[in-house]
Amino acid sequence: TRDIPNCPAGWDSMWAGFSFIMHTAAGAEGSGQALASPGSCLEEFRFIPFIECHGRGTCNYYTDSYSYWLATLNPSTMFRKPEPQTLKSNYHHNIISRCRVCMKQ
Repeated sequence: TRDIPNCPAGWDSMWAGFSFIMHTAAGAEGSGQALASPGSCLEEFRFIPFIECHGRGTCNYYTDSYSYWLATLNPSTMFRKPEPQTLKSNYHHNIISRCRVCMKQ
């Protein structure tokens, strides 16, 4: 959903964000997050949310990496064949599902 969910009674909000699933890197590399993990709710949306840092004090940003995010669905069309689309700048707020990380009081 595009709506940011509320925390259940007896829980405090830590942050709200965007529902991140996984990313890929060069070759067969990549990693993901369980949707129940706080690591799957990133506070800011970035098309490529990660950089790779090395032990020698340098970091690289790879433009051939891909990230996968949980998308919102229109209930009236959710079982139809998906239509390809190109997202314009700042339109991601309308299609990427929102999330909230909560902590028990």
